[in-house]
Amino acid sequence: MFTQAKSKKAVSVIVGYVLLISFAIVIGVIVYQWMKTYVPKEDINCPDGTSLFIKRYEYTPELLTLYLKNNGKFNIGGYFIYATDDPDEELATIDMTQRNVESSSRLVPYGIKFGGLTPRNALNPNEDEREVYNITDMNGEIYSIEILPIRWQIEKNKIKLVSCKDAKIKEIITHE
Repeated sequence: MFTQAKSKKAVSVIVGYVLLISFAIVIGVIVYQWMKTYVPKEDINCPDGTSLFIKRYEYTPELLTLYLKNNGKFNIGGYFIYATDDPDEELATIDMTQRNVESSSRLVPYGIKFGGLTPRNALNPNEDEREVYNITDMNGEIYSIEILPIRWQIEKNKIKLVSCKDAKIKEIITHE
């Protein structure tokens, strides 16, 4: 006897959710396509033949002195340097940049730059550089160091800092 009136309110809520989700997906696709234009398609790499060499080092409990040589074909702008104080660690994780004391080099964010303040590749092939690091406040002895050369290169009319991952060197420090 009683007839129930069918509510159309539930259908309009579902339509609202479908429209909201569709709108969010469309906006997400538009933002994704726009952001893809900001990500470089290729890695910027150093030219083959970029190389930095540790000629020798001097280690005391207070100082680590490195004698570096550019034995590659191209100028080098600087380097990143990390150390390890554990002989079982494969990857050096202690940033040595802020410990650099007696050098003509300048600090750049997380790295050391050869030459003046302008971004340029100042260490020419067959040139040497002496770098001294204060290690008095380290928790233990240094067992190894890793050096990754860096260069400034022009890409699309902009000067960019490039790390030379293929020229990375690792030196085991012996304590005599």
